[in-house]
Amino acid sequence: MKAKASETALVVLAFACLTLLATFPLVLHLGRALPGDLGDPLFTAWLLGWDADRLRHGLHAFWDAPILFPSVRTIAFSEHLLGIAVFVAPIIWLTGNPILAYDVAFLLTYVIAGSGMYLLARELTGRRDAAFLAGLIFAFSPMRALHVSHLQVLAWGWMPIALWGLHRFLARPTGPDDAPRPVFALVVFVVAFTAQAFSNTYFLYYLAIASGFVVIYELTSGTGSTADRLRALGWLAGASAIILMCVGTVAWAYVSVRRQYGFRRPYDDWAMFSANLRSYVSAPDTVRLWGTRLHGDEFPERQLFPGLVTLIASAAAIWPGGRRRPAVLLYGALAAAALLLSLGPEPAAWSHRLAWGPYLWLARLVPGMDGMRVPARLGVVVLMALSVLAAFGFARVLGRLGPRAQIAAVVLAGAAVFAEGWAVPLRMAPVDARGRADDRSAYRWLAQQPQGGAIELPILEWSIEPTLTYQYATLFHGHPIVNGYSGYGSSLQEFLGGAASPLNDLDRMADALAMLRAVGVRYLLVHPGDYADPSQGAETVRAIRAQPTLASETFRSDAVVGFRLRDEEAPAEADLSTVPAGTRLRPGDFRADASDATDRLALAFDGDGDTRWLTGRAQDGDEWIRITFDRTRDVSAIAMQTAARSFGDYPRALQIESAADEGARSLLYQGAMLVPYARALARGGQQPTLIIRLPANHSRTLTIRQTGRTRRWFWSIHELGIFER
Repeated sequence: MKAKASETALVVLAFACLTLLATFPLVLHLGRALPGDLGDPLFTAWLLGWDADRLRHGLHAFWDAPILFPSVRTIAFSEHLLGIAVFVAPIIWLTGNPILAYDVAFLLTYVIAGSGMYLLARELTGRRDAAFLAGLIFAFSPMRALHVSHLQVLAWGWMPIALWGLHRFLARPTGPDDAPRPVFALVVFVVAFTAQAFSNTYFLYYLAIASGFVVIYELTSGTGSTADRLRALGWLAGASAIILMCVGTVAWAYVSVRRQYGFRRPYDDWAMFSANLRSYVSAPDTVRLWGTRLHGDEFPERQLFPGLVTLIASAAAIWPGGRRRPAVLLYGALAAAALLLSLGPEPAAWSHRLAWGPYLWLARLVPGMDGMRVPARLGVVVLMALSVLAAFGFARVLGRLGPRAQIAAVVLAGAAVFAEGWAVPLRMAPVDARGRADDRSAYRWLAQQPQGGAIELPILEWSIEPTLTYQYATLFHGHPIVNGYSGYGSSLQEFLGGAASPLNDLDRMADALAMLRAVGVRYLLVHPGDYADPSQGAETVRAIRAQPTLASETFRSDAVVGFRLRDEEAPAEADLSTVPAGTRLRPGDFRADASDATDRLALAFDGDGDTRWLTGRAQDGDEWIRITFDRTRDVSAIAMQTAARSFGDYPRALQIESAADEGARSLLYQGAMLVPYARALARGGQQPTLIIRLPANHSRTLTIRQTGRTRRWFWSIHELGIFER
């Protein structure tokens, strides 16, 4: 059933007006506040600002966003959001206000969701009233309030539009068997699918699942000939190829980043962020009607109640009696499959849990899906399927009523749906689109400096405030910063922002500054007021000033002090290699001994990066590991792998000695380890490896000595690799 342009415009206008009501008072604060909080929304606003800037430059250097320096392709640490940015980039170009662009995009997600579902439901039911009610459900259900801080999740409105195009293309056209199918509908499918995939990677996979259901349904339920179906499959293959080419243009960046940095979502994340059957009767606390009544599941992103009216209308669609349309079975099956998958690797209903679920099989089989850490977001597909079922349910009931009763029923049902998702006033966080006023002069100074990496203190390993404040400011000064907040972090930031950070040891600030310059940092900005104890910030400034040969103070304001670090040649390419030269020896090729914890020493050679050997006492300069080989060997390198929980346990200084068969000893390496360790962390990876290359030798034994001292940190090694020329 086709919709006229005037009808479409009226529907869009209706959903736009309802959106302003459902998100009030955001319309009064456009460009000056963000919905929800200053966490993910401010990150997303920054990302939209970066996307807009790169779109204006033809996407040049798009992947290398100025955060988490010196990591590369940092946009691929999270969603890229080009599917959203392309629509609001002109706002940023004209106003320079990413906050306004975010707010407009936020409002548009409601309008697109409601209008898109109207389009799909009207196509399937043939009724405008039932379709409008389905649109209300999809745009304003209680689940919507759950994701008020997740713009990329709220942008789920392209899914019903894509399915509309797929249904319309695959439905048997009237006329002769060789009558052409509506190619325009297939174009809509391709465009909507790509827009959805570029808005949220989760929905790339989820929409693919839903599309598979629709294709199977349409090609098996029609009356066309085999030749006609083969022609349709040919068209679909071409459309799929176009989608894959579009998606492939960005997929390579994510694949390469995962390989380079070893990013993966642990099984525990899947389990934690999976829905429980209880989640579907739990509502966000901001929803006025249900928030205080349905709060059984308090885990993040697990309040998935679709609304009582939705459930009743969906039940009416599948209730026995009367003639049910085949599409009811299609969307009933899709809802059931999505619900089961949303329960994650261990499906649970309240306190009852299964040991294995189909999501685990799917995540391990489908490339890239193991990076989706929130299976509960499949609840959006459940909601979409229920919205379609509800449309059929409404159509079934309304078809039995007279004209006046139909109007009354639609008004009452619409009001009930809208009331169930009512979460007004919308939570908002005020924010200045130009950044913090006290910092602007510092960033104007930084913008005028030659390009180079910067670090802003205090640096925290994983924080919203002030890290996102610093990150947002990169839109104005353009320098890459070590700080950053994204889907994944960097080992260097985690180390520098943790308890073992050399920046906390003010008596050894010279070593810390030398380390920063060694990893490419040129500018250092200190914000004393951002420290938990501002006096610590002031002391940090004094400690840096006390090293004029390493850092020169070139900017000062009431809020920020800026330093330029001494120029230093970049490290040799060999030092940046992540693979040691030579062949790795097997544990059977040598015997190991240690000064401490010999019972744990085998854990350093077990091939499991999650286990570790550690001394169990603070470094005192007398720790050692001795490797005795089965024969004389020329050891080319040693590689000491670490992990986040051991970042403070790096050796402060190392000495490596070799002993030949005749007992002659030679010193192969000696030096402080802070700079090499920082370079290893800067290379990235979830388990960074400190690689030490050795000169030619004839070693029957190799002794690795830790000669530094700390007050509290152990010496630990997750995996120790020995390499031979």
